[in-house]
Amino acid sequence: MSISLLQTKLHIPMPRPDLVRRTHLIEQLDKGLHSGHKLTLVSAPAGFGKTTVVTEWISSSDRPVAWLSLDEGDNDPIQFLHYLIASLQQVNGQIGETVLQVLQSPQISPIQNLITSLINDITATATPLTLVLDDYHLVTSPALHEIIQFLISYQPSIMHLVIGTREDPPLPLPQLRARGQITEIRERDLRFTRREINDFFTHTMKLPLSPDDVAALESRTEGWIAGLQLAALALQSDYGHTDAFIADFMGDDRFIMDYLIVEVLQRQSESTRDFLRQTAILDQLSAPLCNAITEREDSQAILEQLDAANLFLIPLDHRREWYRYHRLFAEVLRAGLTREEQHPLHERAMQWHETHGSTGQAIHHALANAEISGDTRDAERLILDVSEENILRGHIMTLMTMLQALPEDRVRSNARLATYMGWVQAMTGDLDLAEDYIAVAGKTEDPDTLSESDTAALLLLRTWIAMGRRDYETATGAARQALHALDNRQSQWKIIAFWAIAESQERTGHIAEAIEAFREAASFGRMLDNQVFAMVVEMALAAALNNNGRRHEAVAVCEEAIQRHLDEHGRMLPVTGLILSRLAMLHYEANHLDRAYECVQQGFTLSEEPAMGSLIMFSHGISAPILYARGEIQAAQTALQRAHKSISKQALAEETWLLATAANMALKQGDMASAQRWMSTAGISLDSEPDYMNLDAQITYGRLLLVQGMREEAQVWLARMEQFTQGRGLYRPLVSIYVLEALLAERNGNMPGAYEKLTHAIEIAAPQDYYRAILDEDARIIGLLPRVRQAAPAFVSQLLEFAGLPQPAENLSAQALVEPLSERELEVLHLIAAGMANREIADQLVIAVGTIKRHINNIYGKLDVRNRTQAVAKARELGIL
Repeated sequence: MSISLLQTKLHIPMPRPDLVRRTHLIEQLDKGLHSGHKLTLVSAPAGFGKTTVVTEWISSSDRPVAWLSLDEGDNDPIQFLHYLIASLQQVNGQIGETVLQVLQSPQISPIQNLITSLINDITATATPLTLVLDDYHLVTSPALHEIIQFLISYQPSIMHLVIGTREDPPLPLPQLRARGQITEIRERDLRFTRREINDFFTHTMKLPLSPDDVAALESRTEGWIAGLQLAALALQSDYGHTDAFIADFMGDDRFIMDYLIVEVLQRQSESTRDFLRQTAILDQLSAPLCNAITEREDSQAILEQLDAANLFLIPLDHRREWYRYHRLFAEVLRAGLTREEQHPLHERAMQWHETHGSTGQAIHHALANAEISGDTRDAERLILDVSEENILRGHIMTLMTMLQALPEDRVRSNARLATYMGWVQAMTGDLDLAEDYIAVAGKTEDPDTLSESDTAALLLLRTWIAMGRRDYETATGAARQALHALDNRQSQWKIIAFWAIAESQERTGHIAEAIEAFREAASFGRMLDNQVFAMVVEMALAAALNNNGRRHEAVAVCEEAIQRHLDEHGRMLPVTGLILSRLAMLHYEANHLDRAYECVQQGFTLSEEPAMGSLIMFSHGISAPILYARGEIQAAQTALQRAHKSISKQALAEETWLLATAANMALKQGDMASAQRWMSTAGISLDSEPDYMNLDAQITYGRLLLVQGMREEAQVWLARMEQFTQGRGLYRPLVSIYVLEALLAERNGNMPGAYEKLTHAIEIAAPQDYYRAILDEDARIIGLLPRVRQAAPAFVSQLLEFAGLPQPAENLSAQALVEPLSERELEVLHLIAAGMANREIADQLVIAVGTIKRHINNIYGKLDVRNRTQAVAKARELGIL
C-alpha cells in the first residue's frame, strides 16, 4: 500500500506582496548560507512570523527549495520518509527512488542508513538545494530527532537545512555553534521594530497610526507579530476608538490573544464565526471539504473572503484551493468547541476523506471522534480496511501507530484487530507478545466471522512464529491450512504459505522436495508481481539448488531473477542485492573471484544505501571469504565485523554461519585460540544431532576436531555428517565432508581410504565447478590430487593450476579451447549429454527454444564440432564432462 500524501504539505507558502519587508533578517540568512553553515534554525514562540520570514527569504533566491510542513502524523518514521522524499523530489525526481523501493519491502530497515541513501542521492544531483522543515516543534519522536541529527552530521555541502520551530529541538546545537555551522533567528530577531510596526499598520493593514500609538503598541506587544495582527483586525472594525483601544491593550500574551480573538470573532458575521469554529478541526481546508463538514454551500466564497481579509488563513497551493489556519488561531478556535460539537464535525470529515480516498486522514478523524465519543467502530473498520495491505507491503510501523491509537481492550476484543496486532509484534521481533495476540484472536467472541483472508492471516501468523521457533511441523500445518482457507483466491498471503512450506521442507527433509516447493512459490510470486517476496523465494531456491549440488542451475535462477527485478528505467531494485550476494557466492564456489567480487560490489551499492539489515548482513558476510581468497585479509575481517553489526533483530535472522566463517578464517591464519573460543560457545558437541540450519557450523566443528588432532572424535562426527548430508541430498556440503574425511584418512596413514573419499568429492564437485570446496581446505589435500586425476582430469588439472602447481603433461584442459564455454553454455552441454531435446532443455531452464539453439551453435563453434554426438565426445575428451 502506497502512503497517500497530502501535496499541500509540500507547497511553499506564498509570501504576500504587501507584507513588511524584513531586509535585515534576509541579509542575516544569506550570510549564513554563503558562509557554508549547515543549519538555519528559526526558533520563536507562536505568532512571531517564522514561516513568513523563511518564505520571504527563499522567494528572493533562485536556489531550489524542498519544503515540508510537519504535523503530528510525521512522527511515524515511515510516513516522514515518504514526505521527506516527496519534498526532495520537488527539486530532483531521482532523489529517494531507491529508498521508496525499500519502503515497499516487508522488512523494517535501519532508518539511519535509509537517510544515507538520500544523502548519496542529493550529492549525486550536484544541485545546490535548501530543505525546509517547518513546524518542527510538532516532532516528538526520538527516532525522528535521531534522523535529523544524522542528516545534519552527514549532509552534503550542496544542501542547506532550515528548521522552523516554536521550541529548540533536541539536536546538537552547542556543537554546531562551536563549529560555526549554524545560523540562528530567534524571538528577539523576529520582533517587529517600531518602523516595521508602522509599515505593517500603514501599508499592510491600511490603518495609519500616530507615532505615539505605534510606540504604545510596541511597548504592549514587544513586537509580537500575531498580537499586532490581532490588534489590527480589531481596529479595522472600530477605527474611531483607536486611542481607547490601545490604552486598554495590555496583559501577557495569552490574555491578549484571548481578548483579541473575542474582539475579532465578535466583529465577524454569525455565519463566518460558525464557519471558523466548525472548520477549525481540519488540518487543511478546501471548499468541498468545508462544505461537507459545515453542511453549507458557500465555503469557497468564505475562504476567499478570509484570505482577502488576512484573517490567519494561509494558502497552501498556487491555485488557492487548499488552505490552513494559523496554528495559534486554530488552537483557540478549537478550544471554543465543546466535545459534543466536535463529534459530528469529525464524523463528516472522516466520511469526506474516506469517500475521496484519503484513508490516512479518514482514520485520523475517526480516531479523534472515537476519543470524544468512545465509539471506536469507524476507526476499527477503517484500520482493518488497510491492515492486510500494510502487512503485505511491509508498512509495519504505520499499522502499529494506528493500532496503538485504539484502546487495548478494543484490539483484544476483535479477532481481526488482534490478528494484525500479532503480525506487527511478530515482524518487529516480539514472538511472545505475538503469541499472546493469537490466543486472544482465537478465543474472542467477535460477532463478525473471519473471512478466508482473515483466517489465512491468523494461520500464517502462527506459521511465522513457528518458523521463528523452529517448530516446522506446526509451521507447515498452519501454512497448508491457510492455503486451504484461501482455496482458489489469488491472495498475496499465499506466497508466505508457499515459502514456509518450502523452507520447512528444506530444513527437515530431502532437499529435492524443497526445491520443487520453492519453484512453486517462485512461480506464484512472479504471477503476483510481488517483487520482495518473489526475490526472497528465488534467493532461497538458488541456495537450495546449490546445496543439492546444482550450482549451474542456481546461477541461472539468480541471473534470470535479476533480469526480472528491474525498475521502469531498467535499474536493479534494492532487494536485488540479496540475489547478487547469492550469485557472488556461487561464482566464488567456481573460483571466479573477479566475477564474485563484482557481484558483491553491486550488492553493496544496492543494499548499503537503502541499508536493509539482512541485505547488508549477507553482502558483508558473503564478501568475507571472497576477499580472503583474493588475499585481502584485513578487508575480509572488517567485512565480518560489519556483518555482525548489521544482523537483523527480527526473529528469523540467523548468525551461526557468520560465526562459523570467522572461525574458519581464524583456522586459516593459525589463530587456534579464536577458533577454540568459537568451539566452546557454538553449542556443538559429539552428542549433537546434525542440523540443516547449523550445517556450516557443524562442518566447521569437524574441521576443528581434525586440526586439533582429535582423530577418533573427528571420524565419528564426520561419518555422522556424511550420512546426514547423503540422506538429505545435500551434495555440496557432502563434498566438504568427503574432503575432510580424506584428510583424516591421510593423517591416519590410510592412503587408499584417502583416495577413495577424495574421488567421491571430485565426482560431485567437478561437474558443477566446486573448486573452492577443495581449495579452501588444508593444503595437504592438493598433494593427493594427482593420484585421483582419473576421476575428472580437467577439473583436477585446473585445481592444480589454481594451487600454483604444475599440471601433468598429458592434461587436455578445457582452457585449451580458443574461447571457454560460458556458465550457461556449460549448463546446456550437460543437459545435451543427459539426452534432453531442445524443447526439454528450454523448459528446464525456463528460456526460449531459440535461445537454446543459439547456445548450442556457440558450443559447436567453440568445440569445433558439427553435432550433438561430436560435442559430447569432444567435451569428455577435454574433461569438460
